[in-house]
Amino acid sequence: MELSIDRTSLLNGLALVQGIVERRNTVPILGHVMLEAENGSLNLSATDLEVGVRTALACRSNGGGTITLNARKIFEIVREAGGEEVKLKSLENDWVELRCGRARFKMMGLDPRSFPAMPHKTEAKSDKTVKAEISVAPGLLATMIDKTIFAVSPDEARYNLTGVYIESPAPGSARMVATDGHRLAMIDREVSGFSMQGGVIIPRKGLVELRRLLDRTEEGDVQIQIDNQIAYIKRSSTEVSMRLVEGEFPDYKGVIPKQSRYQIGVERDTLTAAIKRAAIFSNERYHGVKLGLSAATLTVSSTSPEMGEASETIDVDFKGEEFAIGFNATYLLQMLGVVESGSDVVLGLTDEVSPGVITTPSDSQFTYVVMPMRL
Repeated sequence: MELSIDRTSLLNGLALVQGIVERRNTVPILGHVMLEAENGSLNLSATDLEVGVRTALACRSNGGGTITLNARKIFEIVREAGGEEVKLKSLENDWVELRCGRARFKMMGLDPRSFPAMPHKTEAKSDKTVKAEISVAPGLLATMIDKTIFAVSPDEARYNLTGVYIESPAPGSARMVATDGHRLAMIDREVSGFSMQGGVIIPRKGLVELRRLLDRTEEGDVQIQIDNQIAYIKRSSTEVSMRLVEGEFPDYKGVIPKQSRYQIGVERDTLTAAIKRAAIFSNERYHGVKLGLSAATLTVSSTSPEMGEASETIDVDFKGEEFAIGFNATYLLQMLGVVESGSDVVLGLTDEVSPGVITTPSDSQFTYVVMPMRL
């Protein structure tokens, strides 16, 4: 194989696959990117056996061929190299020569035949394994991911909580839900043509890579196909495939309170700033802050016996008996971080021990539930 390719184009393609490649793995080929040249195109592929990415780049090649190279090393070479063009030439025994400007490198590759097979989209319309097939705008999908992925559990032992649950509550409607057992984020959007029996859990890592793809400047919608085991996503010349998380997602509907006794409206930026300041003295492990409600006032506070205390008052429309409730400040700030700056949020509170429900008039289809904590 011998080819030349624009350095910026290759760099962008290699950057896209970096998130897939594991830094430490027991299977050396999983640390490599596969480069396949055919018909004036260079296909880059990377996988960790759970998530895979393939992207096609234009190149000038002298025949076809396939090689594999250490994904991080070739990325570093192309990133640091001078010149506007990269030349690749396969040598004997899986060695590869790279030329960038006046620099020359020789890298040892691995046998491409040991690279894992990448999943492909099911083409047969009548295939019974296909659960859903839709086309969705990148911006809409990016918003749904942003407003749920932060609530995914990082605990691998709770495997069914390590992804975002996707279902269709009604024809033409898509819902994404994420929870770690302490808080829950849910968003609905209208998606023309979307209908699916039951739901699936998309792994967090796969969504992170998909979100990176949505930030790219390519035009056109995102094509999504979901079957019993794999979610397959395609946008322009890039494909992402991911193995679905096995297991049953918990009954999230039972966690969401049907109503709250108090609905307290507060400006998002004001509340965010108050929580950040109060959290300075919160416990470094639990990050607890207290929200105290009294006549027309919301007080955000924290206390540390070793460090000190902090409090800040906000004027709100509250009429009722005084009470205070504790929350994890990080959980509150992460939710507020995905709400549009300058908008309002509504705190749905009942008492000291009931879950809080946070909504925003700027997105009536987004709901956040957070469990209280003792302080």
